[in-house]
Amino acid sequence: MRISVAMATYNGSRYIREQLDSLAGQTLLPYELVVTDDGSTDETLDIVQGFAEHAPFPVRIHRNPRRLNFADNFLRAASLCQGDWITFCDQDDVWLKDKLEQIVHAASRPGVSMVAHGVKTVDAALRPIAGVAARCRVRRGNGPQRLPPLGFFAGLCIAFDAALLPLLAHSRFPDAHNNRFEAAHDKWVSTIADAVGTVRYIRKSLTLYRQHEVNTCGAAPRTLKNRWHLVTTAGASTYHDNAALAQRYSEVFHELAASSPDARWRERLEKAARRYERTRDFLLARAALYRATSLPARLYLFARLSVLGLYRFNPVRPPLQAFAKDLCAVWRPLPRRAMPAQEATSVETKS
Repeated sequence: MRISVAMATYNGSRYIREQLDSLAGQTLLPYELVVTDDGSTDETLDIVQGFAEHAPFPVRIHRNPRRLNFADNFLRAASLCQGDWITFCDQDDVWLKDKLEQIVHAASRPGVSMVAHGVKTVDAALRPIAGVAARCRVRRGNGPQRLPPLGFFAGLCIAFDAALLPLLAHSRFPDAHNNRFEAAHDKWVSTIADAVGTVRYIRKSLTLYRQHEVNTCGAAPRTLKNRWHLVTTAGASTYHDNAALAQRYSEVFHELAASSPDARWRERLEKAARRYERTRDFLLARAALYRATSLPARLYLFARLSVLGLYRFNPVRPPLQAFAKDLCAVWRPLPRRAMPAQEATSVETKS
């Protein structure tokens, strides 16, 4: 299996040499390294070109004619790769020496579309620190739809089948945090790969995820307070916004299915579209639950969610967490009924 490395660079001269050296030190060398630079103004390209002169594998360097920003830059690098599989590579991390060997072993099983692995968060000097990169649960078994809806892995820890590239060229669904922009490369690849094939997860940490003062995306602190905040703060507006996002996911999958020449993929893409339609309905039902102002309405909506088994469409978090949170929400204090203006005036007069 030929595995290409897609590296997106931008002013990364401070750490990039360590990353390049870790690629050259792999027990299984990459088929090629493809670097797309997004207009660096430091010594990044000089370092890459110096490395390329003595690298034990081909290195191809491309300068973007205009700024693409990180997500599109990574996807451009992937589109230029010629290997059977592609793995993203950040300019400031360090790979453990058996990363590619482990990926190739996991990817060799039939039907695998993407491989993800664990990462170890480190500081600028590569000393271990607390923190976690974007990752999600993976159900056991084979076949599509083993990630939770809207779930994804960070780009630094994923590799995928190059056969997905025609699908990845399609316009992406919006970003969850700012719908004016398309989703990042890792969310896009994770979602597409999970729709059409099997995602494998290697628990072993195979990348040192360096945290420093200019990370494009950083690791979230691994604290109980942060986890509790993420679980408890979502309310009606959050669920309504995520329902709109799930609807857009569904539309994109319908579009991909309509344009795919592969009959097997068309069927799986349509199933993914229907999955996100059900996810949309689940999130709208949760939004209604959190807006409900009477106990009977809350009980009805909670019972409906439970009886229909909709909690299996809960994004990212385990379904049991969502079930427990909603059960608590059913019994939260009801909003006090606003007193009519005439009655309130009468009370004030009496007092």
